[in-house]
Amino acid sequence: MNRPKWFSRLILGCLSIGLAIAVTHFTRAEMPYVQTASPSYETPYGEADGETAETAPASQQVSFPSDYAQNFVQYATVDCPNSRIVRKMFVNPEALSALQSSDMPSSGTVLVMETHSAQPGSDGRLTPTRLNNVFVREKRDDWQVNEDSGDWRSAWYSPSGDLVSNSQESCIGCHTMVRDSHPERQRQRDYTFTLPALLAAAQTGQLQHQETEFGTSVCR
Repeated sequence: MNRPKWFSRLILGCLSIGLAIAVTHFTRAEMPYVQTASPSYETPYGEADGETAETAPASQQVSFPSDYAQNFVQYATVDCPNSRIVRKMFVNPEALSALQSSDMPSSGTVLVMETHSAQPGSDGRLTPTRLNNVFVREKRDDWQVNEDSGDWRSAWYSPSGDLVSNSQESCIGCHTMVRDSHPERQRQRDYTFTLPALLAAAQTGQLQHQETEFGTSVCR
């Protein structure tokens, strides 16, 4: 019996669809199930109880003292010969006056550190050539970030006063090197690299000059 051509094409199409469904089902049954792993997150070093500097209350963030060049006192210049960096150190005058009768920075002390690129000068010291960054460090009661931070918090600014970072991680990690005492003087350092120069400036009223104790400058 002769079938119409359209009927034969219909039968062929149905057979093709059925075959495709069977192959698909068989392939899925043979494929192993792969679960996509959820991303994991690490808490950055230097945070305490989930706190970050960016989420800390405004009252606990270190602001840029826009008047430091006019109203703060430069108490030290620190040469870093290996990295050709000069640090210019400033302190608010109230804190400097308090150090005339104390050997520890008081709550409310604000230290500003300018870092300059430099070249060797004719006098054997480094000559600053360009201001790169401004770092601000402030001490207040109950400002402890973690057990290695003391009551200090820090912030990194551009020369124009724009905030670069207020993360505490790297600053805390570095300043723990002077957490307790100087190996020769056996004097408490209160997490402050230039405390001897700061005390000398408070007693003499003179600008101090020194080379970095560690041969280089992390803060550039």
